Amino acid sequence: MYNIDVGDDNKIYTEVSGKKDGIPVIFVHGGPGGQCRSEHHSLFDPQVFRSIIFDQRGCGKSLPYRSLIGNNTENLVEDIDKIRDFFKIKKFLIVGGSWGATLALKYALKFPKNLIGVLLRSVFLGTVEEINWAFINGPKNFAPNLFETFTNFSNGKDIIDSYYNKIVENNSKLHSWIWHDYERILSQLNPKKYFFDSKEELLKREGLPNSPYMELFYIKNRFFMEDNEIVNNISKINNVPSYIVQGRYDLICPPINAYNLHKEWKSSKIKFVNTAGHSSADQGIIENLVIGLKELTNQS
Repeated sequence: MYNIDVGDDNKIYTEVSGKKDGIPVIFVHGGPGGQCRSEHHSLFDPQVFRSIIFDQRGCGKSLPYRSLIGNNTENLVEDIDKIRDFFKIKKFLIVGGSWGATLALKYALKFPKNLIGVLLRSVFLGTVEEINWAFINGPKNFAPNLFETFTNFSNGKDIIDSYYNKIVENNSKLHSWIWHDYERILSQLNPKKYFFDSKEELLKREGLPNSPYMELFYIKNRFFMEDNEIVNNISKINNVPSYIVQGRYDLICPPINAYNLHKEWKSSKIKFVNTAGHSSADQGIIENLVIGLKELTNQS
């Protein structure tokens, strides 16, 4: 375990596992506001890979927790390269899902020569249209009961802006857990329940989830990117191999994102998984990520 100083008083919590001289791979977690978990190493065969996982700025065990100082997309990309430099890695495989896919793509665009390849799950491109789909238009059609309750907890015509005010500016515990559970339920193909806990039960929970806070901060800032920035520039790295694994029924990051990216990225391969939504735990996702790892590293 390491705590890597990346500047702005941020220290990035990092774990390394696997074979010392194995194929280097850096795994980028989702969010914004998620965190790495030791089980993320399990995707990588320890006899083949040297896997590195880390918590992004303000997340998990990185310090300071929930800090927004220097917290933007470009700095998160630079942090990945500082991790690469810290471990004296020349070239590596980058792996990311959802927001982690966004950062992996941004890294590939900025530092293509440092990469063996890019493995993505559930492509998110950091656009306003995707946010409107994930939190409003998609749930309105596919989870109307959830959407109605989610809307009832907002006050005003702009639902996202209302939640930003409640969560980022006022640290509302109730709204933080509503946002957290809303996204969590929508991310699963077959969740155990398709409704929220009662207000009383939500308020009994300990602490505040980090993802709503970080996500809304990034949404408010349009993910610190120009609109359609990734797809508009992806042809510049047509020499970087990529393998994309996308759940067919992903309500958070719909398949059109992955398809549009793949069409413009000539060196990419894509696999749609017909038994999966957004979650990496859905049937077929891990199996196809392993296939992608083998293809990108030319394992027999």
